[in-house]
Amino acid sequence: MKKLITTLLILSSLMMFTSCATKPTDASVSPAATQSTTDQKEAKEKMEEIFQKKCSADEALELAKRSDVVVFEDVGCTFGQEVWDAFYKSVSDGLPAAVLCANYYTLDGQNMSEELYEQEKDNYPVLYFTLLEYDGKEFSIQVRDSSSDKLDRRETFKYLNHYTGDAPATAIYKHYEYYVLVDDADTTWEQIEQGNFSSQYGDMIRHSTVYTNYT
Repeated sequence: MKKLITTLLILSSLMMFTSCATKPTDASVSPAATQSTTDQKEAKEKMEEIFQKKCSADEALELAKRSDVVVFEDVGCTFGQEVWDAFYKSVSDGLPAAVLCANYYTLDGQNMSEELYEQEKDNYPVLYFTLLEYDGKEFSIQVRDSSSDKLDRRETFKYLNHYTGDAPATAIYKHYEYYVLVDDADTTWEQIEQGNFSSQYGDMIRHSTVYTNYT
């Protein structure tokens, strides 16, 4: 009887040891990974909060520059370059990511007649928020005027292409840099430009420029 009890105790100890060895513990979850996921969730919520905020163009510009928003003005990217670089690195690695951009437009420096200026001056400045998201397979984009309740447009694209090159001789800048959403990864910037200026129906290539910079 004593021998039987001893045997049962040994078997019980072995079962407890096996159970402890295979049961996941809190330590098996990386604190850094948990923190990273939490940070990403909070950042996405902040982006959506700013994107939905209704305010004037100047108020929206000020808000964007106080936040992790990529800002574009007349000369291109003026704020948040490191935010854009981090987003592009993530999507290039195939990782889900999101970024909020703000495009601010004025009539300053525009080559237009005095009559046209008078017609348009009350419509400017204007700021468009662009919420760009990548789920690991495709890109989705939402655009809205900061002063409007309505969504301006929503689209999905397969690829985000990066284009750089020399500006035309008549331009006031020397080089351009664009990041453009397209449906075909082989699409060139020259093809996009040709489609924009073509008078033939169907020549225009569906695309959306989400980053612009001039040097």
